[in-house]
Amino acid sequence: MRIAVMGAGGVGSYFGGMLARSGAELTFVCRGAHLEAIRRKGLRVATPGEDFTVERISATDDPAAVGPVDVIVQSVKLYDLASSSRMMLPMVGRQTMVLPIQNGVTAAEEIGAIAGAERVAAGMTFVNARIESPGVVRRRSEANLLAFGELDGRVSARVTKFRDLCVAAGIEARASENIGRDLWRKFTAVAALSAVCCLSRQPMGPIREDPALRALYVQAMKEVAALAAAKGLELEPDIVDRTLAIAQRFDYESRVSMLEDLEAGRRLELDWLSGYVSGEARRLGVATPFHDVAYACLKPAAGGRREQS
Repeated sequence: MRIAVMGAGGVGSYFGGMLARSGAELTFVCRGAHLEAIRRKGLRVATPGEDFTVERISATDDPAAVGPVDVIVQSVKLYDLASSSRMMLPMVGRQTMVLPIQNGVTAAEEIGAIAGAERVAAGMTFVNARIESPGVVRRRSEANLLAFGELDGRVSARVTKFRDLCVAAGIEARASENIGRDLWRKFTAVAALSAVCCLSRQPMGPIREDPALRALYVQAMKEVAALAAAKGLELEPDIVDRTLAIAQRFDYESRVSMLEDLEAGRRLELDWLSGYVSGEARRLGVATPFHDVAYACLKPAAGGRREQS
């Protein structure tokens, strides 16, 4: 099975490194200093339990040089997804499965409009991984989950085959029979927490322990769950309580990726998180006052410092 990882940021580099170590035929499509470091000395992967280096690993900035593959793991930021999906087309063959693993709930639809809906599955991750320096990725979380499935709920041969390959590589991979619901479960937490953390400029600890911030987090999650229901996706009645219980497991200083991007002056995935909630809720007549305010307040920073200057 030939695999390409499109956009080797923290999450893509981590999963790609695990697969490459297990012997999978894998190519990173990336650029800049990270690409040069991988070409020169391989990819170093650090986790809570082990560190290892994959010394010989294929990496390029030219998808056309790779040719058609069996699986494309699409892991770029959401604001780069459309352009990256057009760039990846030389790697898309008749049997290629494209697997987006971004935050949000729109990635599969966006890619399907470019590459063909029949080629796209949908995926989600629970892992905290960051590029520590060029050629080095660190997984900071104990979580190591990659869940994916067909949008119609089938457990297809292509999903099962890739799941088995991931499991053999040491990834906690799961084939989902309802990936749409799984995506919205995660989206309920991610959209809410990203907004509250960015507005307050606080990590996870204060959000769950300060009564006022915790109340905002709860309100933000309830708004996303209400939107899901309006779209015909009924989440569990206790989805908010379950999400709060999961939040207790994170370190006090854990920071969501959008807060890190905000503090670093990088672009934000805001339009696909609170922006999507606000706009879709308005279309469907659902009240989402917290996300409306969050989107309006954070929108001026969404382009990053370079676009503002």
